[in-house]
Amino acid sequence: MNPNDPTPPTDAELAAASMTVALPQRDTSPLRDRLAAAASLLQSVDKPPTEASLIFSRGGSAPVEAVPIGSGITVGRGSDATVCLEKCADLSRRHFCVRPQSGVWLLEDLGSRNGTTIDGADERITRRLLKDGDIIFAGDLLFLFVNPAD
Repeated sequence: MNPNDPTPPTDAELAAASMTVALPQRDTSPLRDRLAAAASLLQSVDKPPTEASLIFSRGGSAPVEAVPIGSGITVGRGSDATVCLEKCADLSRRHFCVRPQSGVWLLEDLGSRNGTTIDGADERITRRLLKDGDIIFAGDLLFLFVNPAD
């Protein structure tokens, strides 16, 4: 196979090249599952948010909720959390918060025991700027960040 030759490679040349650069296939099913769950949340909310919000379900037959962030919200199982999910044992009392800062949205883990991740990444975050469509994982719960202004 000559890179300067405009003739397309033969099937044998392609097969030989694929053997030398074979890359392991990534399992994208977890990502597909997360995206499907986020899409389901977005489709299940009664009224699409008109401002930056977190969309989530408390589980079971509970309706999907869209909670506006406003000047900031805290998510956790403690009674002082803006979004109190007291039956979610995987959440800390004050698990994470989202607030506006200098025209952007900032998510901050509040020292939670089980951590907070974004978009399925393995590493826990301490602080991160959010963008429309980010999927937030806290414990076993999934939250979708929606910002119609983005």
